[in-house]
Amino acid sequence: MPLSVQIILPFIPKAKNTIYFKGYVNFLTYSKVTIYITKFSENSEILTEKSKKESKDTIYGVYTDGSQISVSNKSKNYVNFIILNQLDELHVTKLILNGNEVDFKDNFILVLYDYYKIRESEVEWEYCDNLSKLQNLILSENDRPQSQDSYVSMLTCPVWLTASMFIQHIINYFNVIKWLIFTMRTDRKISIKQGNLILAIVMDLLLGYVILEYLTQDTKELSSLLMGVLEKLINMLYSLLKWLMGAPAGLKLNNAFNKMLGKYFSYHVQLWWLFLDVSGEKLDIILHLFYYLGYLGVTFQAAMISDMICIATFHSYCIYVYAARMFNIQISGLIALLRFFVGRKYNPLRKGIDSCEYTNQELFVGTVAFTILLLLLPTTLMYYIVFTMFRVLSLLVQYVLAKLIYLIHTLPLYVSALWLIRSPRVAGNVLLEVVNHEETSPLTIRLRLLNKSILYLVNNFKPPVDEPKQVVWTNFLSNVFSGKQVI
Repeated sequence: MPLSVQIILPFIPKAKNTIYFKGYVNFLTYSKVTIYITKFSENSEILTEKSKKESKDTIYGVYTDGSQISVSNKSKNYVNFIILNQLDELHVTKLILNGNEVDFKDNFILVLYDYYKIRESEVEWEYCDNLSKLQNLILSENDRPQSQDSYVSMLTCPVWLTASMFIQHIINYFNVIKWLIFTMRTDRKISIKQGNLILAIVMDLLLGYVILEYLTQDTKELSSLLMGVLEKLINMLYSLLKWLMGAPAGLKLNNAFNKMLGKYFSYHVQLWWLFLDVSGEKLDIILHLFYYLGYLGVTFQAAMISDMICIATFHSYCIYVYAARMFNIQISGLIALLRFFVGRKYNPLRKGIDSCEYTNQELFVGTVAFTILLLLLPTTLMYYIVFTMFRVLSLLVQYVLAKLIYLIHTLPLYVSALWLIRSPRVAGNVLLEVVNHEETSPLTIRLRLLNKSILYLVNNFKPPVDEPKQVVWTNFLSNVFSGKQVI
């Protein structure tokens, strides 16, 4: 059976000296063999060196331009040996596999690759198993470890602290720095992901310093400004509640129920403002502490602003929770009573609808309850709509800040610089060129590596930074219309 031999060897310009090389043989089947040449040198010591990974699949060889003396005698001491010669064209002079010389009537394919680009590239080889294996063999031959991209969080945020973006950011920051130190020690070099993260942290620190130096001059002024903003928000909320207690948008609401809700919510706002007024002195200390923490970067500032927004809108959040709960109870009650009128009821054990017979007294009570809930629904709905809008706006601002933190920590500065200078580390697109296809010589293919697109590099070389939770709009809208809390 004719043997198909594929020889993958580095492209070596026609040299004056003899080149000695070493590689590995991969016997795919009885009729198909792939030879990977992974190391070459002008020093003949490469033929005598012994490595820890020496095996029967190791192959040695010689590359000459034909003007050198015969090297056929060197092949007698090796189980696998190859001699390449180049006068006008590259061809195989002799090939020994498992101690047997291969007949040159067999099918030979020579693939020439760029050794430096294959060795330095950090791009994953899609649909190119041969290139991936070749790169692993080259790295192993040069005692260079493969990149460690595994990421395991060292710290996790407790559930009761997940509401604080600042605490989450500190924990995520610690995990990422831990990953950076660990991978740099393991890889003994700076990979693309590590370089992206290092430059992103530097940019984060610079932006944080610039913002603090040029936008804030005194923490006392900042405290006064913040208290002024909070006071305006409280006054606006008071005005909004008074408007709702009247006839908002010309709607005629239940007067007694409306007054009760308005006074109840106003009392909560008053309590919250009293709390902020009493804690005003401590607010200066907190802002002073946050001011110095802001020098850690603009991402820390964004996380602190998010927490401040949560604190400043806590009273509106409480009102939203009350309104959402009342709306949910009324909607659930109306749905249950609608089933009640048609002789149905919900069975929680089977999680289905069962038939049921009701007495006249039960129907009367159900009718009264349905009427009360239906007439009070517009008043509850008005408060629910207004404060749901406040809640959604607050969540939107917090999501934008979380996205800003993520974008800053995943800035593709390093990989963009490598792409601009056409570094071999971002080479990954394969271009095959036929160099020689004559019948008297083996098929010779030149494998060229081109840079990947910038979009591919940006998406695939992001540091392991936790991404903000994506909004599932179906669940979000379902919660809004059913009165469930939007968290």
